[in-house]
Amino acid sequence: MRKITFISLLTLLFWGGIAEHSETFALPAFYKMFRAKYGWAGGCNVCHSSKKGGDTPNPYGKAFLHNGMNLSTFTRIEEEDSDKDGFSNIVELVARAYPGDAASTPENVPPVADADETDEELALDDENVFSFDEPAAETEEAGGLNLLSDAFGNLVFGGALDIRRITRGQDLLPDRGNWDTGTTLIHVAEFVVTTSVGEHISILGEQLLTTSPLGTQVADDHGFVYAILTGLPVLPKGAALKIGRFRHTFGIDTKSDAAANPLYNLVRKNLGFISDRGMQLNGYAGPVSYVLSLADGPDSLRTVPAGTVSSGIRIGPHGSGGGVLKPIRNNSPPVFLHLNGNLSLWGKRIWLGASYFDGNSYPFNPMNGDVNPSTLVYKRRVGVATNFKVWRFDIAAEYSRGTDTQLLKYTENPSSATVEGCYLHAELPLTETLDVRLKYDIWNPHTEAYGTFVFNREPADEVWTTLGGAFTWHFTEGAVARLVYQINNVEKPTRSAAIIPQLLVEF
Repeated sequence: MRKITFISLLTLLFWGGIAEHSETFALPAFYKMFRAKYGWAGGCNVCHSSKKGGDTPNPYGKAFLHNGMNLSTFTRIEEEDSDKDGFSNIVELVARAYPGDAASTPENVPPVADADETDEELALDDENVFSFDEPAAETEEAGGLNLLSDAFGNLVFGGALDIRRITRGQDLLPDRGNWDTGTTLIHVAEFVVTTSVGEHISILGEQLLTTSPLGTQVADDHGFVYAILTGLPVLPKGAALKIGRFRHTFGIDTKSDAAANPLYNLVRKNLGFISDRGMQLNGYAGPVSYVLSLADGPDSLRTVPAGTVSSGIRIGPHGSGGGVLKPIRNNSPPVFLHLNGNLSLWGKRIWLGASYFDGNSYPFNPMNGDVNPSTLVYKRRVGVATNFKVWRFDIAAEYSRGTDTQLLKYTENPSSATVEGCYLHAELPLTETLDVRLKYDIWNPHTEAYGTFVFNREPADEVWTTLGGAFTWHFTEGAVARLVYQINNVEKPTRSAAIIPQLLVEF
């Protein structure tokens, strides 16, 4: 079984080499604002260089940022010519051209069926983003989702219903006895309610409102409510300040759709939590985007009195599993820093990102692949990530490294360990509506004792690996059916698997 991991990696790279890029299921609040306003489904590259977002805003995105980042902002910048191509933003939007891309004008918007993709188009991720729905007659009334805007200040409502059935089991497949023990998760993913207070303050409520116990486990997303302040004199040029409870990201997670896709990346293992209260400054300086944030960090520990739960049960600070929840004060609130930008190389656009994390958080638990919410450790992390296309396929990769230091408060003999992780992800379309995603990650909580890239490790080694794949069917606009298969520690006798069918319907 030691060879399975190596063969799986070769398979991942081989399939990636013949793949085409697949359409992403887009959920962010600003995307929904745009769609509500103009009635067509532009990708994130309406405001970003990349269809997936997460990179420096293009000229139209910068205008949106400077003018309030709410629904009324679109009206305020309609008469501008953000990309300086001779056409106002509204003229380009009515023609379904991109107002932040000077190469996209009303004169050269081809029918989707006749459009031939070139390297330059692929560099901007411009594919499968046009809708044939008839545009609204007047942009002021387009959308239909902001019917109460006159009364509540540019209200937008939307989200996606996420239904999953998670069945776990030992070895490569859940056995017959496990099929009846799966957990059904029903929740609203990326729930969006936005409004504005004046021209420079937006209020957003979004992300995951759970209706089943699984969604309340540590490190999963929770309901977010936060305010975004833009265009204020005290802020740097091109910056926005986010205050409230929101999603904190690290590394490739800044560009992924981990909130909607069960094929998670390394962000949980790096941070130990995702959603939290705090402040975040977002902005750009030339071609570089930056994110600087300060969070509260974990504010509780869960202890398990002897005899209250069976061994091996995952304990979450908010979820099921027993134990006693004890509020604490985190004396070292986590600090985040993330920088990213695009680099043109050999005619291709390559996204590069660098991240830093510093603060107390939950440690990774190598026994079950989750976090240990019964203690805190002091973490430092640095990470580099990239996302690029080769021909018609999409590859994402991340490497992170840092230290976990036990705190004297929780042990008489504190010690430090160097940890590192690697992540590789490929998107593989099969047809226009069916695509495949494969991912492999490896996480080493103690590099001094165990080798990260050694394929003949002993069974007791604590290196944690995950190999997963997903078939996704985009059976209609805004609706996705997905089947996920994932194996933890594929090269160990104690490997375990999970099968997750998922239905994601946007509303």
